Amino acid sequence: MSPVRQIPHGTLDYAEVAALGVRPDDLLVFSSNINPYGPPPAVVETLRGALTPAIIARYPDRLSLELRARLAAYHQIPETALLVGNGTADLLWLIGLLHLQRRHIAVLAPTFGEYENVAALMAAPVTRVDYPGWQRQAEGSFLSGENVVGRCAQALAAAQPEVVFVCNPNNPTGQVLRPDELEQLYAAAPAALWIMDEAYLEFTAQPVSSIPWIGRGNWLVLRSMTKDFALGGLRLGYVAGAPVLIGPLQQAQSPWNTNSLAQLAGIACMDQRNWRETTLAQLRADCAELRGELQAAGFAPLPTTVNYFLMPVADPARLRAALLQRRMVIRDCTSFGLPGYVRIAAQRPDANRRLVAALTEYRSEER
Repeated sequence: MSPVRQIPHGTLDYAEVAALGVRPDDLLVFSSNINPYGPPPAVVETLRGALTPAIIARYPDRLSLELRARLAAYHQIPETALLVGNGTADLLWLIGLLHLQRRHIAVLAPTFGEYENVAALMAAPVTRVDYPGWQRQAEGSFLSGENVVGRCAQALAAAQPEVVFVCNPNNPTGQVLRPDELEQLYAAAPAALWIMDEAYLEFTAQPVSSIPWIGRGNWLVLRSMTKDFALGGLRLGYVAGAPVLIGPLQQAQSPWNTNSLAQLAGIACMDQRNWRETTLAQLRADCAELRGELQAAGFAPLPTTVNYFLMPVADPARLRAALLQRRMVIRDCTSFGLPGYVRIAAQRPDANRRLVAALTEYRSEER
């Protein structure tokens, strides 16, 4: 079995925060790709009203029945085709337990590191296939390139995987694959189990989910409510798939997996989709403005379709440490196989302007 490692993530490292002698709220966090305008005020009020001794003492609905029904109706799929969980990472590990053991995995990379981590725990060999638009270098890192979808499909066909992981939109690159591009990739490995991670799909200007494809019988879609509704502290996500795939996942899921407050928040969020669309549209504008200000300051942020983007820098670790002293957190992308990049998630305009000023100051100090 390959060694399992703890994957760095963009969320706050609380030990690091404590060592710095500050509180989490004292930091401007550009490393976590969560909607900075949330959670929705109506959801917060719902939770305040529901926070009683009874709901704290009572075990939660182990199947999240009401939330599952609302989500299934929204996506126009049967309730038996959907499973709620304690965030998409939790569901990813559940999928790994049932579907990855000793199976050949293909991962479109660079991407979210937990796919390979789960595969390692399940003794599943992994083939990395260059994500369209990226080209692997000899030392294992990645540089932006001209690897079009056709080349990616050829590599998938040659690998003959039993399971394929695709993050769409991709983390950390911010690229999104269109349905016709996904169809081209699928045709290269139609017998494989496809696991689509759509955690950031709602952040795109025109989100098109692949959930309608679950009828193929070998297509699972992970969706997060943590990111777009800003429920990171509660943890909430779900997976959609054919009932023949979802049923065994439900049987294997740990009981009372999703707490009562997370379920209530999810139900309340279903009535806040207009809030989501409005705030995410504003966030896309904020992100475009931030990228423009960085370009004007002499930096070179890469294009993106979502609220985060990559930016090449000379020394990501040094830059991250310097910004941390200024109480700002960015994501060093070395763990993604991108040692020359940082990932920045746009925040509200005032915070974004402070970041540009800090980056400009840092660069002048380094000269």
